[in-house]
Amino acid sequence: MHIDEQFDGNSAGLMNRVPVDPYEIEREAVIAMLEREQRSLTASLIALALMAAGVAAMPNPLPMTVLLALRFCSFLYTRKAAARLEQLARARQPMRSARWIVVFAMSLTGVTLGLMLWPPPPDGSMVAVNLVRGVVLVAATLIAVTLAALPAARDAMLASFWLTTFGYYLFHPGVQHPALIAILALLVIGIRIYSSSTGLHIRSAAQMLVENRQLSEDLADALAHAEFLSWRDPLTGLFNRRKLFEETRMEHSALSRHLLTIDLDRFKTINDTFGHGVGDHVLIATADTIREWCHAVGGTSEHHAFRLGGEEFLVIVRGLDDVEVAEAAERLRLRIAGLEDQFEQYPDIAISASIGLASWRFGEGMDDALLRADIACYEAKNTGRNQVRRAA
Repeated sequence: MHIDEQFDGNSAGLMNRVPVDPYEIEREAVIAMLEREQRSLTASLIALALMAAGVAAMPNPLPMTVLLALRFCSFLYTRKAAARLEQLARARQPMRSARWIVVFAMSLTGVTLGLMLWPPPPDGSMVAVNLVRGVVLVAATLIAVTLAALPAARDAMLASFWLTTFGYYLFHPGVQHPALIAILALLVIGIRIYSSSTGLHIRSAAQMLVENRQLSEDLADALAHAEFLSWRDPLTGLFNRRKLFEETRMEHSALSRHLLTIDLDRFKTINDTFGHGVGDHVLIATADTIREWCHAVGGTSEHHAFRLGGEEFLVIVRGLDDVEVAEAAERLRLRIAGLEDQFEQYPDIAISASIGLASWRFGEGMDDALLRADIACYEAKNTGRNQVRRAA
């Protein structure tokens, strides 16, 4: 994406919705929900302790103790299922099967919570009975709100909770008052409505988080692209003049240095005859050849190539002596001349380069060395082109 496209429309464009992956929104919502579930661990343990206290205060507590044990086992299973879902979400792995396991676990949670509303014995303490029932209702509410980002698991828990209590009345109508069933139904509906609004808030926050992250990544890409263009030639990817002067201003290398100025021969004829599109492809192919040559020439990895403009290129070669750099320059000339094979669809195209070679003496300014390399390049062009000339 170009910089002008990225910021087209000024700040108004940033106000539009950033296109994001729905999976990322779902993932962030699930992670937020599971983090809330982890923070509620203390409250869940307190609820279990309060229910245990209520059960202990009842006469003949064995049946309720069994139900409480089932509730504790369901709690452990749910925690394990939630931990597995969180692991997959954070690893950005498919969560479908883990989510269904959580739905099943929450169905068991609803059943075990409903079982804790088992009709108490007639001589049971009202304080103990109301303590257990109150904790069950509060726990059901908190769990439903915690599960707001997973509506299937939340609804499974609420449905199994109410169906369990309804089963008491259905199979043992004499031990459960119908008014309690109706009240529980209204409570379940209210809890569901409240948790649903909480779920919408969680998903909205997750979407905003993902959008802001995507926007930050887009801005970072745009800034990186702008920085790239500040010191790279956009057509060839080679360094540009600005980078050349920044590079040479900080030149402290103790290695021997040479400059190669490279000028494509009769490039205007290529543009006029075959069009600027073909000319651009010739420039790109030449830049690729220079880049590959820099990697293969040896001596050091500090060779840098630049496009000075038009069909003019410059290479700073470090670590080669005069003989080695002259031989390497000749190989580069032959490689550029061989580019004609890449343009077989244009049989009359002629590609070659004149190269000026100059040593960059220590203590000498880069401008002086570049001037001598340019003069050598002009001599190569004026004496027949497609050759390497060394500066005096």
